[in-house]
Amino acid sequence: MTKKEKTILKKATEHPHGLLSPVDLINVIAERDKRSVENLVSLGYIEEVPREHPGLNGGYYTINFYRVTEKGLLMFSSLCKRIWFTVKNDIRTVIVSIITALITTIIAIFLEKTLR
Repeated sequence: MTKKEKTILKKATEHPHGLLSPVDLINVIAERDKRSVENLVSLGYIEEVPREHPGLNGGYYTINFYRVTEKGLLMFSSLCKRIWFTVKNDIRTVIVSIITALITTIIAIFLEKTLR
């Protein structure tokens, strides 16, 4: 992540509204740097939220609003919260690692006792 993208993300997390319109995010916060905003979206720090609005002749049109994801919010939080987020999102890996470690320990203890 570049310094510019980090600055954009920081300003977006501090913005008083939860959903940011394209005008707010791209034109005001990112100073018309749409590429940086798209990079933040592709990295998962910001997500697009489509909203339908009534248009002319009874039709609807869709506008993509933006909001900071949990990953983006944790970018500026404490180390404990970041660790918890990582463990929470990778819980399968953690469980498999713990089970593998327990099985390996039990086998090692059993082999040690049988080889004596």
